[in-house]
Amino acid sequence: MNRVIRKSRAQSASEALDLLGALFTAELLAPSKCIWLVSPWISDIEILDNVAGTYPVLDHYGKRVVRLSEVLGTLAADGARIVVATTLDAHNDAFTRRMGMLSRDLRVEHLVDIRTDPSGRLHTKALTGDGYALAGSMNITYNGVFIREEQIELRTDEEYVVQARMDAYDRFGGVL
Repeated sequence: MNRVIRKSRAQSASEALDLLGALFTAELLAPSKCIWLVSPWISDIEILDNVAGTYPVLDHYGKRVVRLSEVLGTLAADGARIVVATTLDAHNDAFTRRMGMLSRDLRVEHLVDIRTDPSGRLHTKALTGDGYALAGSMNITYNGVFIREEQIELRTDEEYVVQARMDAYDRFGGVL
């Protein structure tokens, strides 16, 4: 399956968040062995609406909209290896601090790896799991998801996903 989202402020603005939400929902149900999240700029955006208690596994955060770090921490607590690749840009500091603090609190530090590219050349944006690869121009930030014109493509065909996982592993580590 392929799905392409070309978004602008006027068109498909919520589709990117809906797609991320669907991917993370699937991960909460059956976590990948390793999840690679590559985003040169990253924020702890609100990612899943749990106000109605739709996600019991997230209830310990309260009945509210749950942030990216909390979803990733929950996945690590369920045994998934989490690899976040980003840059040293100061914009990313709040997310990386929160992710580090949360992984310590959940005692999953050994499963969460935050890689920073000291060269500043990282420009790839991707989210890759066992059965999917999402790539495109969108950083995982408020502006990337909600404001800017972006294009992202979800691929689930096995050959493509296997190659994307191998590429992510070769570049950022993790587990295959």
